[in-house]
Amino acid sequence: MKKIVLFLALSIMTVAYGYAQSQAEIKMKEIVKKYEKTNGVECMVLSKGIRLGLVKMALNEQIGKDIMKGVTCITIINYSDADQNTCAEINKDIDYFKSILQNFNSDDKKESDKNENTKAFAAVSDDGTISDLIFLSEDKETKMVMHMAGHIKATDIQQ
Repeated sequence: MKKIVLFLALSIMTVAYGYAQSQAEIKMKEIVKKYEKTNGVECMVLSKGIRLGLVKMALNEQIGKDIMKGVTCITIINYSDADQNTCAEINKDIDYFKSILQNFNSDDKKESDKNENTKAFAAVSDDGTISDLIFLSEDKETKMVMHMAGHIKATDIQQ
């Protein structure tokens, strides 16, 4: 009887976790799976434990402690050493987020930024929270995508 109850509890938790994941988080996991064994691409998913805590602590000063407090998962894809075809594929995969998240890209580029590519997407809900933040940044030396999932109060970003 205990085994049946334990099995049911685990099944319910698994289903609840699946519903709790956003469409963006699911797509980001697919992208990680697609590129995790690709030459020149490093993927890191931090969803709990000391590694997530250390990365959040490192980002506190740059992004803000109040914002990072609501982050429950960080995915980082570094493709600085990948070939041009892989870089183009990753960009195409990231462009998918235009259809499901709000686009925060700046259309006014400075002349000095012509070798840089930046994209930013977020899911902003009616109750003033952001559940997904995605940043893509490319320049001559570094190419990286970062996804932060969680429940971030939009008022924390404006402070």
